[in-house]
Amino acid sequence: MARLLFVALALAVVALPRASSAGEERGPVVLELFTSQGCSACPPADRLLAKLARDGGVIALSFHVPYWDHMGWRDPFALPVSVQRQRGYARAMKERSIYTPQLVVQGAAHAVGHDRPAVERLIAAAPAAATIAVAVAANSPPVLAVSIPALDLPQGGAQLWLVAFTRTEARQVLDGENAGHLLRHTNVVRWAGPVAVIEAVPVELSLSAAEAEGADAVALLLQKPRQGPVLAAGQVALR
Repeated sequence: MARLLFVALALAVVALPRASSAGEERGPVVLELFTSQGCSACPPADRLLAKLARDGGVIALSFHVPYWDHMGWRDPFALPVSVQRQRGYARAMKERSIYTPQLVVQGAAHAVGHDRPAVERLIAAAPAAATIAVAVAANSPPVLAVSIPALDLPQGGAQLWLVAFTRTEARQVLDGENAGHLLRHTNVVRWAGPVAVIEAVPVELSLSAAEAEGADAVALLLQKPRQGPVLAAGQVALR
């Protein structure tokens, strides 16, 4: 069953029993890069994320933060929810500050986003997650058919986030630390928010993802409360 959070994204939930399969393969590793076009150290991290995104075993997301916008260039992809999510991770990991480029792996650990050896170590050590099966049931507005398998849930349930993103974006930066550079980005988050609290699994949900309309794809992330580690994740293309 699922306890809904009333947010901008409308959703309907139907809980159905579903048999879990023994020996299910390890689910994807979620990579969240907190980046900005106003940060001179970020382009190498953007390029690394683009390479890592080609691995079918990861869900790679670019969260652009707005706190570099005062440095002369306003990042057109920056969202308030990006810095809110980054601060949530700082609280969960007991970190005193946030920074860019920061890459959070499976909601459980972080590294400097362009430090490939450190990032690869975290990916290899990431806690196992289950796979959320997601299919598009209708296109306009998007309606998602979602299946979350049997897994261990914390007391009180786990939070389900929906993240809508575009596959590729490019902008010529005209001012600030990256002035004169054409910056390319992968899986740029355009909307993100919690959509439900999942209290029992397995469960099947029908989500009317109106806020994802216009995006290329969506990811669903099931996390422990207070933005803890990712327990399950999945993604699906919308077009």
